[in-house]
Amino acid sequence: GSHKDRHEKIGQGFIGADAIKRIINHPLLKELPFYLETPNELDGYKAEIKLLKSWRE
Repeated sequence: GSHKDRHEKIGQGFIGADAIKRIINHPLLKELPFYLETPNELDGYKAEIKLLKSWRE
């Protein structure tokens, strides 16, 4: 690999929105906490957390 740690906003990077939805709703992962490492300020994090919560089934 390139040994680079790249971060993008939710759904805008290599892992798209559909993949993230599958991950956060997977039966073995659904109840686990996740770290959010995206390039944002506090307001951006708040919006992304709200978005991710809206994707939870």
